[in-house]
Amino acid sequence: MFPQLPIRLALLALISLPLTACDTQTMTDLRRNIGLDQPEPEPEEPAKPRAPAVSPLVQPIETGTPGTPIPTAEPLTYRATNFVARGNEPFWNVEIAGNTATYRTPENQSGRSIPVNRLVFDRGVEYIGVLNGRPFVVNMTATECQDTMADQKFPLTARLTVSGQTHMGCASVAQPAAAAAADAPAAAG
Repeated sequence: MFPQLPIRLALLALISLPLTACDTQTMTDLRRNIGLDQPEPEPEEPAKPRAPAVSPLVQPIETGTPGTPIPTAEPLTYRATNFVARGNEPFWNVEIAGNTATYRTPENQSGRSIPVNRLVFDRGVEYIGVLNGRPFVVNMTATECQDTMADQKFPLTARLTVSGQTHMGCASVAQPAAAAAADAPAAAG
């Protein structure tokens, strides 16, 4: 009985060896099928930003299915290039004419001219510039605003970011200075 024991152990080892190999192959296949044993994908090159085909100042940005565009530019601010924004506590005033913003405070009532760039978005317009090496941003959205100090309503809500601080206020579309000057003598006469 003892001499047959090594033969039986050898047979058992020979039988289990293919089963172990089969089991390893089965586990590898199983891992591949559920996505665990896949080679790492090559990192994709990040998408580079591309310029829009048409400026939003010329044509509103549109989305939707072909044939049924949905304009996303806000109509009140889309064509206007002159605005007046103001806030209380602390008092501030910004007049925007084209690509220039004039920023006034109680300490500087004559104001400071800042070159700004215009960005139209779906709910309004934003003007971005630099004042004293920091961002100067006037954001106006088409949400009605109540000025509590003047007890007056304005069609736009304004947010001014200057010197790292954000101040809320109200705004409205303004007439260009040349048109306002032309209307003044007509109103006086």
